[in-house]
Amino acid sequence: MIVPIDSKFHQLKRAKKIALLWLIGAACIFLLATIAEYRQWLTPWPAWAALIKMAAEAALVGGLADWFAVSALFRPIPARFPIPHTNIVANNKSAVANNLSHFVKDKFFNEEAITRLVNDAKPAQGMARWLRQPDNADRLSRFFSRSLAGVVNTLDDKPIQDMLIKGVKRAVGKIDFTPMAAGTLRVLTKEQRHQEVLDQLLVKIADIAQREESQAFIADKLYSWLKLEYRRLEKILPTTWLSEQGADIASKALISILADIAEDREHPVRLSFDRQLNEFAQRMESDPAMAEKMASIKARLLENDALQDYLIQVWGDVKVWLIKDVAKPEGKFAKRVSHALQEVGRSIENDSKLADAVNVHISEAGRAMAPELADFLTEHIRKTILAWDDKQMAEQIELNIGKDLQKVRINGTLVGGLIGACLFLIERAISLF
Repeated sequence: MIVPIDSKFHQLKRAKKIALLWLIGAACIFLLATIAEYRQWLTPWPAWAALIKMAAEAALVGGLADWFAVSALFRPIPARFPIPHTNIVANNKSAVANNLSHFVKDKFFNEEAITRLVNDAKPAQGMARWLRQPDNADRLSRFFSRSLAGVVNTLDDKPIQDMLIKGVKRAVGKIDFTPMAAGTLRVLTKEQRHQEVLDQLLVKIADIAQREESQAFIADKLYSWLKLEYRRLEKILPTTWLSEQGADIASKALISILADIAEDREHPVRLSFDRQLNEFAQRMESDPAMAEKMASIKARLLENDALQDYLIQVWGDVKVWLIKDVAKPEGKFAKRVSHALQEVGRSIENDSKLADAVNVHISEAGRAMAPELADFLTEHIRKTILAWDDKQMAEQIELNIGKDLQKVRINGTLVGGLIGACLFLIERAISLF
């Protein structure tokens, strides 16, 4: 818990007042006992009074000595012409800055300390519990969404578009399409999958051949052919009727052939189809001419203006959608991010091995980052302390530890008094022999 500066100041002031009251009390007792002795208020002078006087005298000496020791840490004594070995904190500012920074680095940023911290804290489990709460996941997703939208909104479109185009070109340029295309063809033909495609193609062709517009098209082509090739016969024969009948016969013949191919799994057309596909796949894998052709296709693809325009349009659409979606109270992007975060939390919490793995990675990341982070923080601590003036540094340190140091003054007064009493008793015991 962080204590406010004002509260620290008042606590220090109160602690100083208490220590001073103890010292004043010892001084008052000493003065009263001394006056009583010399004025002979008690005659003869009793032993208990001498004991009190000596204890008070020793308490006064102990309290003053500890007051000097504590005060000499933070200020010069006296202020104008200080004696040596006072104002110790300010005079050793450079040493304090270096020693404190090295202490923080050595004790808090070593690998053992970081590993122990991660093992004790178990950040993965804590993160999982936090993410499982819908409110936490929603809050984090909205923050992430607004941040992303802000970044996207402030970005200049031209550099992003150029980067996107270059990135796609670089990625596509590294891809060898030849083995990819051959592998794709092998997958498509595995377990006779291509025959299913052929079956669908046969059905489609048969359906088209049965249509009236298809027969009319064939009849028209036959009519044109008869007029061109057999112009004399065309004037005698019923060309239109022949064309219609020919179209009907051709359509039925085609449908019959397609039906035979569809019903016979060993039909020559099917076998030829298999053979052609296998040969084509082999050529793609081994034929240099085919590889060169695929490289040429890739080069034309990369230089295609339509591709660049498409990528630019994609970026623009994504940008507009993201900005509009984030502005909505229940945007799809933020909601999906929230669901994903909750799912991550549930996965980590329900899978101890996953949680342990996350903790291990966090520990490894912490150990990897520790040297640079330690150098940065310790240098920051050192420079910050050196930037303070002497008085400011002494005040800051006194403000944080001075309250406890005042207890040293109180203890000095009490211990001094006890030592004085013990010495008096020892002196009296010696005098009896």
